Amino acid sequence: MKKEIILESKFTAHQKTHILVVLGIPVVIMTMFVLSRHYNNSSVSTSDLGKLIFLGFVFLIVGLIIFFKNGVLKKDDGLYLGTYIFGKLLFKKEIDLTNISKLAILKLRKSQKMAWYSLANPDQALSYDRNDVTLLNDKHTQKTLLISLEDENLANETVSFLEENFDLTLETYSPDFS
Repeated sequence: MKKEIILESKFTAHQKTHILVVLGIPVVIMTMFVLSRHYNNSSVSTSDLGKLIFLGFVFLIVGLIIFFKNGVLKKDDGLYLGTYIFGKLLFKKEIDLTNISKLAILKLRKSQKMAWYSLANPDQALSYDRNDVTLLNDKHTQKTLLISLEDENLANETVSFLEENFDLTLETYSPDFS
């Protein structure tokens, strides 16, 4: 029985583009500035060398952030939502399963505004489908989003993992407010 399941990338392609633009381009510009100062003066100052090392470190971290993936894991009878990089767990957040006995997959169509795109169409938006794996109480009146996935097969795999490792059952979302 698997104790963890690594799922999709933590960021969409649009978010990855933003990360690279907002964090990556300033690092490249500063690196070019420091290198041009170095070659114009033809001497290496320790402050310039320190700036280059710092910028290289920032660029490396930005590059690694893009490869983060979400996952679900079981540890000591607890459910955790994990952040992975190259298959290694970096961070985990415990999910409280008090009064949670059911789960559902909610299929939703979402849209995201496209920042920094065409001025001719400023309200341009990207539409996409998501499969939200949601934790529910007995009457389905309280729901908690566990994870939102693009791939329906991964959502079904996540549900199977949760049913095998925890006392949760898959149901069709139908709240009973009586």
